[in-house]
Amino acid sequence: MSVSNENQSLKQLTVLGNGFDLACGLKSTYSDFFDYIYGQKIVNNTSPNNFWYEIFQNYKQYTIENWADIEEQILVQLKNIASLYNDGLLIEGKGDSETSSLIDSRYKSGDITINHYVTAESLLLNCYKVNSEKESQNILKNQLSILEKDFLEYLKIQIDETLYPNLFHNYYLKTSIMLCYIQCINTKNYNQSNLIFEIQSVSMDSRTLQKDKFKSQINNIQSKINNNETICLSFNYTKLMKNLNVRNIHGDLEKGNIIFGIDYDKLNKNFESNGGNSNNNKAGNDEYKFNKAPFEFSKSYRVLENGLTSTFDISSDIDIIKIYGHGLGKADYSYYQSIFDSVDLYHGKTKVMFFWSDYEGKEKEQIHKDFVKGVTNLIEEYGTTFTNKDHGRNLFTKLLLENRLTIQEIPVNALFLNV
Repeated sequence: MSVSNENQSLKQLTVLGNGFDLACGLKSTYSDFFDYIYGQKIVNNTSPNNFWYEIFQNYKQYTIENWADIEEQILVQLKNIASLYNDGLLIEGKGDSETSSLIDSRYKSGDITINHYVTAESLLLNCYKVNSEKESQNILKNQLSILEKDFLEYLKIQIDETLYPNLFHNYYLKTSIMLCYIQCINTKNYNQSNLIFEIQSVSMDSRTLQKDKFKSQINNIQSKINNNETICLSFNYTKLMKNLNVRNIHGDLEKGNIIFGIDYDKLNKNFESNGGNSNNNKAGNDEYKFNKAPFEFSKSYRVLENGLTSTFDISSDIDIIKIYGHGLGKADYSYYQSIFDSVDLYHGKTKVMFFWSDYEGKEKEQIHKDFVKGVTNLIEEYGTTFTNKDHGRNLFTKLLLENRLTIQEIPVNALFLNV
């Protein structure tokens, strides 16, 4: 696919997810992090009892596969807690032992699910009496902040140049190479084969090159597209090349303001005032009314609360959006909706490229299949937001017919051959 014009600059938006850091050697999966937490901090009694650590320890071997599931689990737990209060199983001021006995008997009788049982027991941990629902939410938000700080510390340890100079050097090389590839691929100057050749030529001596010299050589490759305008939206917490116009939308390690959270729209829909179901995680009735949605747990609220606003602008004249390393989880759908709205994806000319790559632990064919499914779900979900429902239903087909939607593999092993 060629997306460039000889007489025009090419405006690109690059969207990076956790898979980018993983491909570059950072151990940033939920399982790596929780292995560190459960294996080191908690064992050494350096981390206090925490509702979220209790929950994730119970679920991490069964239903949680990635960070998108972590965010989804936060929503599930908030809904569980709301239903437990709503059904009178959690009553403000009531003793924790009496409440635990009631919940235990209701679980054994089949009146509540295992999910609600685990939620209640974890919430009552080290409590002498049941707090109000609002107080519980405030406690859980503070405990989520502890998890965020622990994750920040965990990442910093890995890329601390003074502690692990070889690991830092390797990570720096790989991020530079990967960014160079994503920015340059499918422009008028590069196809896949000649871009890989040039990158391999530079990386041949990468381990002996000084940072500045390596950066200069990478910049030489990128200079062939130096009339292009590239901005980067990163869902990661690590900082990228200094000369890149990048926004870490969920905070970054340098500023120490990283956040976890839930998609605002999804939170709103699940706590509608007229009630809703809890997706088989219910206690009592199939439908019940919730109190006001706890928007303090939404990513939008947390971004504003932590001062993560910026002048980063997604203009309507973006030519191509390149997405790599993102799980495309529902927790981030509102971000994509905002991006696609900004470029008027249905009526506009913007092309969208989704990149994926192979990794250990899962068959390549399955990785590709799952990714295609994720892309399809994302585009179809975006289509449901259209006022014109006919446009929403045919968006996916329209993008394919106009050659504005592609999925392409990044040959990571070839790019890192000499690193």
